[in-house]
Amino acid sequence: MVKELYEEHYAALLDFASQLVINKEEAHQIIQETFIRLLGMRDKFNTLVDIKAFLYITVRNICLAYIRADKESEPGSDAAWYDLALIATTRFESPAIREKVLRQMHELVLELPAPEQIVFRLLFYDRLSIQQAAEESGLTAVMVTQRRISAIRLLREQLIISDLFSIPLFIYFVAVFCGKESF
Repeated sequence: MVKELYEEHYAALLDFASQLVINKEEAHQIIQETFIRLLGMRDKFNTLVDIKAFLYITVRNICLAYIRADKESEPGSDAAWYDLALIATTRFESPAIREKVLRQMHELVLELPAPEQIVFRLLFYDRLSIQQAAEESGLTAVMVTQRRISAIRLLREQLIISDLFSIPLFIYFVAVFCGKESF
């Protein structure tokens, strides 16, 4: 299901985000964040129309936040992680290989810095909302959101370095796999 949703909507969402932020690398990350949010809330949608509306509204909102922040591109930034992800996706079709990689992803979560690891656990393993995670951790909702973004970025970077990054598999990991694993 993750792969099908991703394949069906990715190109159009990327085009939409790229037009708004005029930064293709950032647009790729915005789409990834959008799918993570969607799959974290998958129980709240009844129809494909609702899912599509959510995807476009979320992309628009993240893009507008990006524009408001007037974030400058970091020197040397490129979309190499995206190219690697497309190549890597087909390597994880075998259930045995996919399970092994999911376990390796879990191990990389355990290597995150403590603040990011705690927030990641609360949001993706315990399936708490941002507000619930804030109450549980004693952080503000803004700090939880910042740590979530940082944790995802750090985890993605480690997966790229380890040659384990696949966008659909990463989305599956945070949206499904984490919820059934104990931390």
